Formats: sequence, C-alpha cells, structure tokens
Amino acid sequence: MQKKKNMNYAVIKLSQSGKSYPTFSRNTKGWISYDSDNLLPQRIIALNNESAINKAVIDNKVTYICGTGVKDDEYYGQPNPNDDWDQLIEKIAKDYVTFGGYCMQVIFNENGKTVSLYHTDFSKIRIGETNEFGAYLSFYLSNDWRKTYGKHAPVQIKAYGSEEMQKGVPYLFYYRDYEPSLDYYPVPQYYSALNYIEADGLLGKFYRNSINNGFVPSTIITMPSNPADEQKEQFQRDIENSYAGTNGANSIVVLWGESQEVKPVVTSYAASGNADLYNNVDEIIFQKIISAHRLTSPTLAGLSGSGNLSGNANEITNSYVLYNRTVIHQLRRKILDTLSIFTVNNGYKKLVIDDLDIVKDLAADGKASL
Repeated sequence: MQKKKNMNYAVIKLSQSGKSYPTFSRNTKGWISYDSDNLLPQRIIALNNESAINKAVIDNKVTYICGTGVKDDEYYGQPNPNDDWDQLIEKIAKDYVTFGGYCMQVIFNENGKTVSLYHTDFSKIRIGETNEFGAYLSFYLSNDWRKTYGKHAPVQIKAYGSEEMQKGVPYLFYYRDYEPSLDYYPVPQYYSALNYIEADGLLGKFYRNSINNGFVPSTIITMPSNPADEQKEQFQRDIENSYAGTNGANSIVVLWGESQEVKPVVTSYAASGNADLYNNVDEIIFQKIISAHRLTSPTLAGLSGSGNLSGNANEITNSYVLYNRTVIHQLRRKILDTLSIFTVNNGYKKLVIDDLDIVKDLAADGKASL
C-alpha cells in the first residue's frame, strides 16, 4: 500500500487591509468572550511571536515608554514586596502596547491606609458581571482559556471600585483604550496590520522551507518506467538525502539510463523568478506594520532603513522627537495617570519617568562622524 505524504503549504493573501473587528458576547458560563472563540489575545501573542518585525517594534515601544526609569530623586514607595516601580511599569507597558489595555490587582494593606499593586497578565483576564451602565463588577482569571472546565475553571475576582475595599482581598483594576463600537475589550494600536503580521510569519516559514529544501523545489524528474512502490520510496529517500537541506544546494545530479529513448527526464521548473515577488511582498509587509504603529522611522524600532546612526543622525533625531511626542508620551501618560492615583493615595507624589538620552547621544554620534 502506497504511503501518502502530506504536503504543507501556505497561501498569503494581502487583498484585505485589515481584520474585521472582533465580536464580544456573554456566554452561559458568565464571562464575555474575547472574540467568537474567546482567544483573541492568545492569537495576538502567537502572531507576534512569529513576526520578527512586529516583535521588534513592540519591544522598542516598551523601551521608549519606560525611558531611563522613574525619577530617582523622589521616593514613591513600593508597589508590592516583589517589584519596584520600574519593573511594574515595564510589565504594564508591554501589555498595553501588545493588547491595547492592562490590568493589575489592588490589595488593601493591613495598615488600613495604603494599597499594593500587582501586575496581572492582560491575556488571562475576561470580563464578568457588569451593571446597567456598563461598569465592571467582576472579572474571571484563567491561566489557560482553552480549558475552562473542572479544575481548570476560571477564578472570579471583584472589580476595583465595585465595593468598599476589604483588607487582604484582591480587586482587579482594568484599563482599556477607547475604540468606537468596542464596548468591553480593546484591540491593539496595530490591529489594522494583523494580516501583514500574519504574512510576515508565513514568509518566515516559506524561507525556512526553502532552506531545508536546498532552495531547489523547482526540478521535475520524469521516470521512464513504473517500478514497485518499495523502489519508488527508496528513490525518493535517496534524492531527499542527497539534495534536500542546505548541504544539497548546488549539488550535481547524475541519472543513469539504458539509452537515449529510455532514460529519466529532468525538467527545470523555473520558480526562481519569484524571488523579486517575495522581496516586494516582504517590503510591503514591513511598511504596513511600521505604519500601523505610527513609527516615524524604522531605525527607531531597531530595524534597518534609510537612516543610520553615522550618516543621518539629524534625520533620526527628528524622527525620535516626533515619535516620542506624538505616540510615546501619550501611551506613557495613560499609564502614569493611572498609577499616580495610587501613589498619591498612598501619600507620595505622582510618578514621573525620565526620557531616554537618545537625542543627546545621536547628536554626539553625528559630530563624531564628521
């Protein structure tokens, strides 16, 4: 019996400029589903892990938001026994940039005066009860939303502000960016580019498969006879062992025939001309992703572009200043405004973060290259 060999391939469609908005609905178990399958955050994580471009942009956005850290000439207390403010802000910033929202558990301390703040992974939270005005009353927390039964059942936690706080009881503070028509959950700033982020991951798989196949999936061998299945399988194994993979590139193929009339025929399937096509697709993907992040220069995300530190310091400086003022400061302000509510209530000042010294460093590099 001939064995069937599975062939894996992917078709990349870029005809749509963006994903349709997710749908939210309350299920019979009590929480509001995060998209139809309740797994939108998990899909976003998976797509980001396969897209080197988007992950680089996200990581650098978080770096810019965190800057050099909170001002060290002021003492703001400590958010919890395990984290300082810089650690907590970095976790919150990563969730905020990745999902468009963040959350943390607020616990009323035993002294009856202050609260402690603990970061909670945004992807693990689902909205539970709400009142007639849409205010949150409770949430559900699960480490794996693919399993919601038995011992894996999500744990319910009360919303911060839903009742007078009790000592030692955790309450969940939940923040999301406003987006028209989205009543419960946010979408990330780059949501319109999810198709291109997915395509970036698929292109990575394509290039990996090309390398594994020696960059020559473009040859057809027509045999003059029809041998037994065992011989066919042995021939297939011999060809793959000899010519597939990186070591098989540019190898010489020798096929033996009894005569000119009875011999294997090797046909070149000219697919190499597609290289320019894939390079063009790669460039389109790159541009769409950085545009969705409102990035003023790809260099600011640690990606190569027209700018470079030695030749275009002024261009990069201007790009950074513009990006910092139009995007980063707004994201940082939304985080600090929330956290400062708790620092002030705990008896300290509002949190302040110092910017990175990029402008000064770039200016110095520019002068050094002259």
